[in-house]
Amino acid sequence: MKLEIIDNSKSIYKFNKNYFLAVASTISNIENHGFNYINIIFTNDKDMRLLKKKYFNQDYYTDIISFNLEEPNDLIEGELYIGINQIYKNSIKFNCNINSELKRIFIHGVLHLVGYDDQTQADKKNMTKLEDKYIALHDDVILIKT
Repeated sequence: MKLEIIDNSKSIYKFNKNYFLAVASTISNIENHGFNYINIIFTNDKDMRLLKKKYFNQDYYTDIISFNLEEPNDLIEGELYIGINQIYKNSIKFNCNINSELKRIFIHGVLHLVGYDDQTQADKKNMTKLEDKYIALHDDVILIKT
């Protein structure tokens, strides 16, 4: 699996690529979905809001947007747009550190790439359970302050 991190957010953090790769590989193996590549694009609130409006016709800030780019029956090719500002705000809102919140959001995005949805309360509950499962399997640091 190829994984690229693109930081358009001008973040004060360095991202641990090995963590992202290890988690995505674990999810790929357990969920039985092969990946060709994942691009992780960190960006700002303004760009996230524009993407949400353009592709989902919803005008609000969000923390992650997942795009599946592969053709049917091909290995997964995906892009995860992550709003680092929202990750920080959520970490305060949910009283957790930014590392923990980013882990949850990244896993959430990968789960979308393999086909999980969160449109109903039951779907949301299931995704949260899966997020907890994959967080517990990988205890590494995901962000390093520069």
